[in-house]
Amino acid sequence: MHAPTSKGTRPAWLVLLIVFALTLAAQAMSIIPVDEVEGPTCVVRDSVTGMSLPLSPEISQYNVLITDGFAHIRLTQLYVNRFENVNDIVYVFPLPHEGSVHAMSMEYDGTVYKAEIYEKQQAQHLYDSAKADGANAALLVQHKPNVFQQRLANIAYNDSAYVRIEVSMPLKYNNGELELAIPTMVAPRYGGAQGMPQPGVDSTDLWNPPADVNGQELFITTLIQTGYPMTNVYSPTHPLVVRKMEDAHSVLVKQGLLGPDSRTEMPNNVAVYLKDEVTYPNKDYVLRFERAAATQDFSLASYFDTELNEGCFALQLYPDEKFPEADRQPLELIFLIDISGSQSGWPIVKEKEIANNILNRLNTGDRISLCAFNTSVRWAFGTHAIVDATPENVALAESFVDGLSAGGGTELLNAVRNILAVPKGGEHQRYFIILTDGQIGNEEAIFAEIEAHPSNPTIFTFGAGGNLNRYFLDRSAEIGNGFSTIITSDADVDDKVGQAWEKIQFPQIANVTVDFGGLPTGDLVLPVSTNLYKGCPIEVYGRYTTGGTYTVTVRGDYKGAPVEITRSVALASEENTNAMIPKIWAKQVIDRLTMEEWTTGSNKDKIIEISTAYQVLSKYTAFLAINPQPIEEAGDLMGATPTLALEENLWRQLSIRTDMYGLSVIMPDGLLMEKFELYDLRGRLLYRMSFAAMLCAKLFRWDGIMQTGMRLRPGRYVVRLHFAGKTVAKVISWQQ
Repeated sequence: MHAPTSKGTRPAWLVLLIVFALTLAAQAMSIIPVDEVEGPTCVVRDSVTGMSLPLSPEISQYNVLITDGFAHIRLTQLYVNRFENVNDIVYVFPLPHEGSVHAMSMEYDGTVYKAEIYEKQQAQHLYDSAKADGANAALLVQHKPNVFQQRLANIAYNDSAYVRIEVSMPLKYNNGELELAIPTMVAPRYGGAQGMPQPGVDSTDLWNPPADVNGQELFITTLIQTGYPMTNVYSPTHPLVVRKMEDAHSVLVKQGLLGPDSRTEMPNNVAVYLKDEVTYPNKDYVLRFERAAATQDFSLASYFDTELNEGCFALQLYPDEKFPEADRQPLELIFLIDISGSQSGWPIVKEKEIANNILNRLNTGDRISLCAFNTSVRWAFGTHAIVDATPENVALAESFVDGLSAGGGTELLNAVRNILAVPKGGEHQRYFIILTDGQIGNEEAIFAEIEAHPSNPTIFTFGAGGNLNRYFLDRSAEIGNGFSTIITSDADVDDKVGQAWEKIQFPQIANVTVDFGGLPTGDLVLPVSTNLYKGCPIEVYGRYTTGGTYTVTVRGDYKGAPVEITRSVALASEENTNAMIPKIWAKQVIDRLTMEEWTTGSNKDKIIEISTAYQVLSKYTAFLAINPQPIEEAGDLMGATPTLALEENLWRQLSIRTDMYGLSVIMPDGLLMEKFELYDLRGRLLYRMSFAAMLCAKLFRWDGIMQTGMRLRPGRYVVRLHFAGKTVAKVISWQQ
């Protein structure tokens, strides 16, 4: 009988057995060790051995078009199957939780497979059937609003496939600044006893997120087009190049955001792309810019479908009204501080700065309670105790915060239950301050706890970390009538907390309602929060049947006195370029139906109805690409990455292989190769060979020796072959 082992440890005999098995498998299959995988982890399952193996995408390219308050993202990912016995690639990756995922396509072997929405179980059945028949297929499912799984069937050994996903979303607005946040990896999620992790999604077993991502594998290019000037375009997370559109036209054309002759009627245009670096930090990509000198304090986009006789709109109001200053009422602040292992390093340092900064802003008439948590909870003043914010108690609280260190699991549900159980005393305004990265697997259980609590708690979240679960941070604050604040590694905590504190002290309007007057509209999606805070927007989405100009009225109260704000908005009555708006509206409806499920039961049928009607992904549906289309009919799928595009459908006539002898290209009769070129994934030319004539040659072989006499190093490269004015390109893996 073996001695018991703690979680995460294995007896020596088992370790030796695992090493032996992996060694044998590696000899047969060239397994990539987990600690060598770069980028978001892919998982492939070998059909012979039954082993799950890691794989990473060769390239992830985000092309982003930003208009006033909204963004459209085209994500193109390149996959290469490095395993001879694999017929099912499974890849877990993130997308913005606010995003409406409304298109997916796969290009493989010169053929485009365009996806359609199916009910999830039906899609899985069709995918499995296609896989069993040896057919090509792609399946995209949503595990969480910000965690997705892509599957590819029957990609041949050493062959590549492109997958393109389209996402539309509103930008986040704060104090005149608009923000786009794109997660580039899925950080490990804590499941724990109550989290009930889904295999491969909430478990950390299949993930090994690296600190950096290879610069040849990540491309993020953005074109911002607005009707107002922009100032202070920057990223707090990644090195950027910011240029006027006309000065970056060649870059935008190369990346597929513009055609060679594209023009724009918008007066303000800025191009933003990653500065050429060897590596980039593997964390959330954040882009921000300020809305300067705008003539109106709202963003409105609408689209009218003349065939359906139906319109959809998305409205963001930024009504920073001026109210007379008054002494704020006494506050009762209850802090919940995450000290789990994922907060190690600079995040816990920032958490301490945030907590102490808020503590130093309190008055002696305020009250405080502090709780720190990981696997268990710790209290500053005793279990569920709340004390006056005297100088002595504030000093004790700061000492408690300063002594915290990171480690252990993230039992957030238990911690939330604990702080909600703190007894309320007096007439103080009670607020909960939650500091966490939100990397958990049971978000909806926590949302339900907040939603159903009889005290109707007000919650403000602060997230410190490079890879945050923004879905949890935003949604828990939203249903808690509060807001979220994100702290990046180089953020000025005093400035960020100062902005948040001004909102916390003086909410602009309480009990907010929105009225569209005579607008013939239905299916309005109104704000979840009934509080409007300074510098925060009011977001409204809806469908309508008649376009025109209408009056929007926002009502509420400020310190008991009624407040009314009116704005005139013009809704489209014909089709325009805002075709993404119905997709954004559908996503908002699906989100609200999902929120209802936390406490009132299933809305599965309604969600599936909206999802299929508007072709927007949900947790009950899936995108399935199974029926091939000729590439000329389906459009240029790889227009987003023309440097890697299949410019002519010639690969069916060619055979290209890398083996122990080098790289070989076998050509059919009558096909004459004029030039062979090799590039790195940044598009830099490494090797070129031109031919005066290859009239009889059916085989071209290259031994990997460069013009410098050096041998090509193992890695991923782009091969370009030129044939009488026609060019084809393909990513290869060189492992000599």
